[in-house]
Amino acid sequence: MEHTALSFFNKPKKAKLIGLAIVFLWIIIVNVIYQILHAHHLTHIGGLEIINWSFFLSVTVFFMQEELSYKERFLTTLLGGAVGLLIAAGVVKCTGLLMGAGVSHVVAISIMLFVSIAALILLQPILPYLFNNVGFCYFIVALIDSKETVAHLPSNLLSLLLGCVILVLGCSFLLTQYKKAMAKKAKK
Repeated sequence: MEHTALSFFNKPKKAKLIGLAIVFLWIIIVNVIYQILHAHHLTHIGGLEIINWSFFLSVTVFFMQEELSYKERFLTTLLGGAVGLLIAAGVVKCTGLLMGAGVSHVVAISIMLFVSIAALILLQPILPYLFNNVGFCYFIVALIDSKETVAHLPSNLLSLLLGCVILVLGCSFLLTQYKKAMAKKAKK
C-alpha cells in the first residue's frame, strides 16, 4: 500500500482487523492461562521458571517483522532472541572479568557494549537468523536487569523457546487457518 501524503489515520481492511483480533485473543488466552499457572507455582519446569518478559516478548518481535514469511520470522525470533540473551550474559561475565583485572567499570562495560553491538550490527548480513533486530531487542531488554538475566539464563532461554512455540506457532496456525477460510469463502 503506497502512501502519497502523511496520514495519521488509515481505514484498515476488515480481514486485517479480524486477523489482529485473533492474535490479540490468543495472547489474552495464553496470558490468562500463564497467570493461573503462575499463581499456583506451576510455571516451573525441571527446576527452571518460565520468565514472563522473555516468554511474551517473542510474539511482539515476531509480528514486527512483516517482510518475512512465518517460517523465517519464527527462526529469526527464536535464534536471534537466544543470541541476544547469550550476548547479554557474555557482557555481564566479561565486564566482571575485566573489572577483576583492574579495568574501571565504565571502561569495562563500554568495551563489552562496543564489541556486542558491533557483532549484532556487522554480523547481521552474514548470519541474519542469528544476528538481527530480535537479538538486539532481547539484548537490550536483558541488560535492563543484567544480573537477574545471567542468574536465570537457562530459564530465559526456555521461556523464549516456549514463547516461540506456544505464542508464535499458535498465532501462525490461527492466522493460516483464518486465511484459508477467507480464501475458501472468496472462491464461493
